[in-house]
Amino acid sequence: MRDAATTTSGAWRADDNEAVTFREAAVAWALAAHEVLAETAGGYGHFVTVNELAERVQEMSGVHTDAPTRTWMDAILRKVARRCHSAGEPPLPALCVKQNHKVSDSYKYVLELAALPVPADLELHAAYARWQCYVAFGADVPADFGIPPLTPKVAATRRATTFVPVPEAKPEPVRAPVCSQCFIQLPANGVCEYC
Repeated sequence: MRDAATTTSGAWRADDNEAVTFREAAVAWALAAHEVLAETAGGYGHFVTVNELAERVQEMSGVHTDAPTRTWMDAILRKVARRCHSAGEPPLPALCVKQNHKVSDSYKYVLELAALPVPADLELHAAYARWQCYVAFGADVPADFGIPPLTPKVAATRRATTFVPVPEAKPEPVRAPVCSQCFIQLPANGVCEYC
């Protein structure tokens, strides 16, 4: 059980239950998050949810918190985005998605750092960013790669909501009768004028 000093700071070291400031915790979590996301990028098509990342960075850093993930993970992903941008790395935060497999709002910060407008299709943009991560961090990217894959839930949602119009059947053209001997079209009376 943690002591009262630990509970007031919101974060603590797991090995000695010593309280740490959120600033110290954020630095430790951001370093761990970069490592986890770089590891994730090593597998083509891999990604991690915000909650999974939060658990892994706490375990890896040894710094824990009882604060809800939504209150601190965005700041951690922004730190990772800044580090990637400064180092010329692809944006690792693209690999971190919400439970519905859509990128979190922190992905818009990646665009802001790169001075890019928010695209109409943010999920497709993030798919291309994930592809850059896979290439940069050594994933086995398929040679015949066309369009980067969306996350499974996003892809399933799009398949379910995409309307594909069914072409109307064209009527068969009416063929005029032809003479069985010379194969010339018969006049209205049905008698061949040439045979």
